[in-house]
Amino acid sequence: ARRSHQASCAPCFSDLASLKMGVRTLSEALQLSDECRVITTGSAPFNIVHTNKAWSKLTGFKFTEVANRSNSFLQGPHTEAKLVERMRAASEKGETTRVRVVNYDRYGTPFYNSIEIFPLRDMAGKLTHYCGVLHGEDIPDGVVPPIDRKPEELFGSTSGSSTDPDEEEETAAAASGWPAAAAGRGAGRVKRLRRGGHVTLQEALDNTEDAVVMTQPHPPYAITHVNAPWCEMCGYTLEEVEGLSSSILQGAETDEALLSELMASVRRGESSSATLVNYKKGGARFLNQVHIQPVFNQNDEVDQFMAMLHEVDEKERPPHAAPAAAKKAGRRGERA
Repeated sequence: ARRSHQASCAPCFSDLASLKMGVRTLSEALQLSDECRVITTGSAPFNIVHTNKAWSKLTGFKFTEVANRSNSFLQGPHTEAKLVERMRAASEKGETTRVRVVNYDRYGTPFYNSIEIFPLRDMAGKLTHYCGVLHGEDIPDGVVPPIDRKPEELFGSTSGSSTDPDEEEETAAAASGWPAAAAGRGAGRVKRLRRGGHVTLQEALDNTEDAVVMTQPHPPYAITHVNAPWCEMCGYTLEEVEGLSSSILQGAETDEALLSELMASVRRGESSSATLVNYKKGGARFLNQVHIQPVFNQNDEVDQFMAMLHEVDEKERPPHAAPAAAKKAGRRGERA
């Protein structure tokens, strides 16, 4: 059956401000929203670092399928080259642009994509990312033919393959009749994030090595972003957990008192670490060496809480795993 893209991302009342004012900062771009949003790096090939649930509903792709790739997989034989060039030129200049272009979803169904692309800058005015806000419309039958696209083959095999990811993207784009935009996954890969210290939204979002989850800094601590390593470790997709809390990982053996101490530390603006029993999707138990810390926006304000997860063996668990910040406080009390 033909997928419908009509009103796939109709904005809710809380999104009206962003429609009128535009998305200006990374903090605004990461807010939970019913708009279809995609965030990319700020330089070519503009690789994807975040998508939301509404974007996935429109395009049919999961975040883990497209993370660290350019958006070229949405293009096809009837995508207007002049409009793509207009977007590319505006992006290279750091300008806002708006186009209505023919794109193709995961299954090869064409749709009209009215997309507005906003440059996101830090306090110094440096361009760090782009945010694309999409609105999909159905194309009447017979106007633009669908393309024969097998979703499982779009990016090549991801299991046991030695194929270079950039080559995979070029192959997939060629199969759709459209050239790949610059490199695919190679450029802009980010290092492992440092623990402790002053971590910015940009650093947290660009971390593609650690298993990272980001939440709102106030109850119920709704999840705003998880990266691909987190999805692989915990078994959930970003689309499943967006807007939920990290309590989805808790279970019968999770130490609630220890968890409360961790959250108390991060609410004070301190980073904190502990080893907890958590549970993956499906109920599999695992030992989680978790590090939690506040994340700061361009105004140097706490904007999100971030947790980095590391699965460890049972033998690595300390006998009394208390949060690092709590231990420091305890030692200060003993010296007083």
